[in-house]
Amino acid sequence: MEKALAVLLLPEFSELEAALALEAARRLGLPAYTVAKGRKGTLALAGSVWTPTYAFPAAPQPRALVIPGARRPGERARDPAYLAFLEEVWEGLEAVFVGFNAHLFLEEAGRLPEAVAAPSGLGLEARGHRVVASPWHREGRVYTTRGGLYLLEALGAWMGRPILLVD
Repeated sequence: MEKALAVLLLPEFSELEAALALEAARRLGLPAYTVAKGRKGTLALAGSVWTPTYAFPAAPQPRALVIPGARRPGERARDPAYLAFLEEVWEGLEAVFVGFNAHLFLEEAGRLPEAVAAPSGLGLEARGHRVVASPWHREGRVYTTRGGLYLLEALGAWMGRPILLVD
């Protein structure tokens, strides 16, 4: 498989952000897949259950990784399986995109940049991060966002063209 965009499905992930990332990849002509700790269904925030394309050990190296927001994302970064996956793919990633609160996952994993775009209430300032006043912010390979449709803006910036959701 040519390098693709992977969407990491944390337990109780945001369906909206995952679907936006997959639709953006489709519109950009970029192969995409979902990945999770296991192949059985992953419960999402709104109650749907998604079956990931790959489990961690079998997932191919992605070109980009999208981490949608989720319930308690920081706790997932304490799980050795999630940390091992992130460690395995990190150096080969061109870009990492962070949904509405997935900052906490990267922060717990020690990979969140100092300056970030983030919604209020995550407490990132108290942890030594500087929250910038923009919908998305790039530092190195990491694109932090305030979530939702701002994730599309960041993906479009990475690919050098806006992503329109209407034809």
